[in-house]
Amino acid sequence: MTNTQQRIVSALVLAAIVCSIIYSGLFQTIIFLAVVGMICVDELFCNFIKKKRFSVSYLVTQLIFVAPFVYLNIVDKSFDLNYMLVNAGLLLNSFMLFYLFGTKMESGFVKDILSKFPFVVALFCLFPMASLASLLFYGKWIQVIVVLMLINFGMDTGAWFFGKNFGKHKLWPSVSPNKTIEGLVGGALFSGIVGTVAWNLLVSFNGVKYLALFVVFGLLSQIGDLVQSKFKRQFGIKDSSSLIPGHGGVYDRIDSLIFVAPFYATFMNYINF
Repeated sequence: MTNTQQRIVSALVLAAIVCSIIYSGLFQTIIFLAVVGMICVDELFCNFIKKKRFSVSYLVTQLIFVAPFVYLNIVDKSFDLNYMLVNAGLLLNSFMLFYLFGTKMESGFVKDILSKFPFVVALFCLFPMASLASLLFYGKWIQVIVVLMLINFGMDTGAWFFGKNFGKHKLWPSVSPNKTIEGLVGGALFSGIVGTVAWNLLVSFNGVKYLALFVVFGLLSQIGDLVQSKFKRQFGIKDSSSLIPGHGGVYDRIDSLIFVAPFYATFMNYINF
């Protein structure tokens, strides 16, 4: 089986798993998000900063992620407390933007922080995963999540199509050598269109009211991918793990999704539908 075939099969299997879990119910989806978050913590802790799995520090880091996540989404079920983590996610993303655009590739700033304080990786996962979980408090939570996933998928698909067919100008070779400006623009526009159509069909008919915002969400998802690309280059790794054949690790697959999640959750909190 070629790598492309492997990627397609893995993607179809992953899509089937995600869809079946989401449609199986709210509780199952919360548990799924918790497990995904724990895997991301594991990948960052063990594969990025090279710390030992199942050490005391590892267990404490996992606990820092899973304890508040489970408490806020299963025990207390408090939207207000959960939304505090959404705001924390926005602050984290602000830091990520500074990291991406304000630090040089040879800078060891983030690497040093995570190496000295490995428990911080729990927060890197907790805030965005809590942002995703906050979407489960809405009546149309399945539709809302589907729109977010389609925005993210639309950006990836559009960027691949336009980059492959029209890409001539490299976007940022030192961070992600395969991405092009044409792919970025085309992907963002396609993402905005897909998101707008999905929102009108699944959530609430608003015409093109949110088109520009969904384009921005597409751009933000691409920024999330660039952040992870810079992470991997600075830590000297190709993939976050080898868990998913042809795709790498879980963090590799959801890097763009979890970056845009706090922004999308904030958007959901300020609209009526």
